[in-house]
Amino acid sequence: MFRYAVPAEKSHYVVALCCLPDREGTDSFARSAVYHGVIAIDPESGGILRLEWDAELKSTTPLTRSQIVIEYGPVEIAGKTCLCPLRSISLVRSRSVDVLGEWDESFRTYGPYTTTLNDVTFSGYHVFRSESRILQGFN
Repeated sequence: MFRYAVPAEKSHYVVALCCLPDREGTDSFARSAVYHGVIAIDPESGGILRLEWDAELKSTTPLTRSQIVIEYGPVEIAGKTCLCPLRSISLVRSRSVDVLGEWDESFRTYGPYTTTLNDVTFSGYHVFRSESRILQGFN
């Protein structure tokens, strides 16, 4: 297992969400984030078994938590064993946008924080093949 950390000047990881309460409420929030995580490697094969990354976000942003974990494992495809994603979990904590109204006027403001969990299981791996022919004489 290897632990890693990526500083701001080296980060290409962008966290984003829609939307901010500014103007029409259609502006997106996007920011490059410092992050850290863990890579678990099978010592015998060198294959990656697990990836984790956790964005280090400030509590002043509309997005305060972004974590992802991907687990890999052996999958048989057409008689060959491949290392493929088996499960992915992402956790996000962000603010919603609420519209408040009073005296025939309305404005957008931040709503409460909500936590979203996305849990995906990968299955049904199979070989994808196709056949093609080039036909002569067609323009």
